[in-house]
Amino acid sequence: MTQVEGTLDGKIAIVTGAGQGLGRAIAVEMAKAGARVAVVDLNPSTAESVAAELSEYGEPGLAITCDVGDRGQVKSVVERTVAEWGGIDIVVNNAQNLRVVQMPFIETDEELLRRHLNSGLFGTYYFLQESYEHLKSGRGSVINIGSGAGVAGLKDHFAYAATKEAIRATTRVVAREWGPDGIRVNTICPAAYDTPSMNEFLSKATDEMKGYMTGQIPLGRFGGADEVATVAVFLAGNASSYMTGHTLMVDGGSNMDAGR
Repeated sequence: MTQVEGTLDGKIAIVTGAGQGLGRAIAVEMAKAGARVAVVDLNPSTAESVAAELSEYGEPGLAITCDVGDRGQVKSVVERTVAEWGGIDIVVNNAQNLRVVQMPFIETDEELLRRHLNSGLFGTYYFLQESYEHLKSGRGSVINIGSGAGVAGLKDHFAYAATKEAIRATTRVVAREWGPDGIRVNTICPAAYDTPSMNEFLSKATDEMKGYMTGQIPLGRFGGADEVATVAVFLAGNASSYMTGHTLMVDGGSNMDAGR
């Protein structure tokens, strides 16, 4: 038996941005743990590829194309998932438009800020509202994805960092409001390095730069998306049944004591 096998048996999960990187890793680990997973992504081909991949661990995933910044499309994802499988137990709000992330604050225009807010904050907001009744009936779990960039105030990342901190604030507010309904809401702030965007960056980085980066991580190495994904499985399952409103820093110790 693997670390997560069977811990989500019978659960129904929606994972956004699941066509690649961290989202894909979370979808895979949840499928390994026994969940049925709606693989939601802006790119239909990647959604279909990951959904097919999940059949290796049980039932194939449900591939759904969606722009998470469009409430109508989000509503359709929720309705289709419920129609297909009868409910929703887990929502992972992972989708985030990462194009042109690095930009000094003074150079950040409204279009860039809106792009980040639409995919990150509004996508999270829409999925929370549209799935609420289903999560309530099943005493479900929501996992929002934040970032150490927001916690640390990373230079040149205003639009991204502001969006991710807004998501963390949303987690805390909704956790308090939905606690009486038995719905748990938590945030993961990951530092995973085997994702497409980071792999592209590292492929161009010098050995000196890579050494500097790992030197800032107390565990002394880059983390894997699967290591973050297993934490998502933990938050989705019964082992974390008395946890809500928290931020878990899954970053090798890069931002110690920052999950407030």
